[in-house]
Amino acid sequence: MTSTFSHRFTRPALTALGMVVFLAVCFWPRQPKDSLNVPLGVEQAAIVTYSGPPVAVMPYKWGVAVNVRIARITEQPGVRIYDVRYLVNRPGNFDLKDYLTAENGARLDGLPSFKFHGDPKLSKHLDARIQETEEMAVSVGGYYYFTLGMLGVLWIGWLLLLIFYGRAKPAPPAVALPEPTLAERLRPLLAQLEAGTLDAAAKAQLEMLLLRRWREELAVTNAPMDTALDAINRSEQTGQPLRQLQHWLHHPASPVRREEIAAVIAPYTVEAEKAEAQP
Repeated sequence: MTSTFSHRFTRPALTALGMVVFLAVCFWPRQPKDSLNVPLGVEQAAIVTYSGPPVAVMPYKWGVAVNVRIARITEQPGVRIYDVRYLVNRPGNFDLKDYLTAENGARLDGLPSFKFHGDPKLSKHLDARIQETEEMAVSVGGYYYFTLGMLGVLWIGWLLLLIFYGRAKPAPPAVALPEPTLAERLRPLLAQLEAGTLDAAAKAQLEMLLLRRWREELAVTNAPMDTALDAINRSEQTGQPLRQLQHWLHHPASPVRREEIAAVIAPYTVEAEKAEAQP
């Protein structure tokens, strides 16, 4: 009887004990993880509060597992708050403080630990999440585009008005005056000669005009000057007037009087006036 009672008592006891152990395992308070799971290739942010010397990022090394930068530093009495950004490049467990150092290169004592785990599983659907974000459209209601178009039209109209309104009209082209004829150029020179006020510049102009006239008469306009002078000098019509003119111009004590030179010039002015009067 004792053996039967002991056997019956042991089985329920063991069952109850197993249930207690199972419930204890299920409901036993678990210690929270001290490591954060982050996806690969996505920048994360961490706020670090530190009262020690100024913090800087460790020098960059090629192929480093974690890229770290300090986005902003906030100064407060007795403490600095660092906005640290980090990006995990490959799977593994890392501590942010391993990538920080003092600005002078000294060791940072008392810097809090910030552990994280690069989890490639979180990065599998990252492209899909980015695509979903890009497909989101922003709908602008009201008369936004109509108002924008009207403002553009008004701006173009104002610009055209600013450019063309009140703009001075271009002045009409100046009418080219006809070149004075030989007679018109000889008349004032003849008047100065008769009045005795012909200066050196006017004498040179008088000589040039008479030589041009004589070259046209003898048809030696395109000939060299020495050839033209020789032809004018040998001509019965122009030889004597040429010699009188040159002697009077180039010899101060020339016996040739200015009345004789005026008599040489006068026929050309009269002939020019008659030619101009003909239709």
